[in-house]
Amino acid sequence: MTKKKGIASKLFLVLVALTLLSCCFLGTTFARYTSGGTGSATTGVALWKIDVTDGIATGEHTVDFGKLSPSDEAWSSFSDKRTNETGAVVLATIVNRGEVSADVTIDVGEAVISGTASYGSGITEENASTGTAAASEAQVKNLFSIAITVMDAGGSPVEANEGVYTLAPGATLSIRGNVTWTSTDDWGQQVSDAIDTWVGQNMTSVSYSVSYTAVQASE
Repeated sequence: MTKKKGIASKLFLVLVALTLLSCCFLGTTFARYTSGGTGSATTGVALWKIDVTDGIATGEHTVDFGKLSPSDEAWSSFSDKRTNETGAVVLATIVNRGEVSADVTIDVGEAVISGTASYGSGITEENASTGTAAASEAQVKNLFSIAITVMDAGGSPVEANEGVYTLAPGATLSIRGNVTWTSTDDWGQQVSDAIDTWVGQNMTSVSYSVSYTAVQASE
């Protein structure tokens, strides 16, 4: 251990000596060019700008789907459910005006149904013919559903990857919703028609909360 320590010390002394010698020559024998100056390096910040049109650029808005009723077709079977829909309505148009890609996710809340009467215990085969039974909340909510579709600027469908839509710089996503009234035909004609009738007489609107989130997806 003592010998190793000594070698290390000697090496240190030699290095110091060489350093001093070099400084001596540079200071007294050789001329040298020197120059100075200042410079700068600039990195631009990639623009992040997601625009939402159709009224929700600044917050919440309401899209009116118009009136919706059940299908006017006659009941045919327990397995063949009657449906009627509003047709696709544009809920929002998202445009990526930035310089980096964005991953867009869309969330849809549960149906909120408003009306002039309170829910009851439900319409069944036993009380459907009386005209006095009130539909239950579950019976009413099961009638309505909303389907969300996403289109690009050219009107072609855009597929999500595990629920995420990738929006490249300069690209556009059009979010559309379609509300469907599906009669409860698997409960039989009398019960199904009674539920539809009670809703038509007592419920006034069905609404959904649709929100989006855009996060950076590229560098």
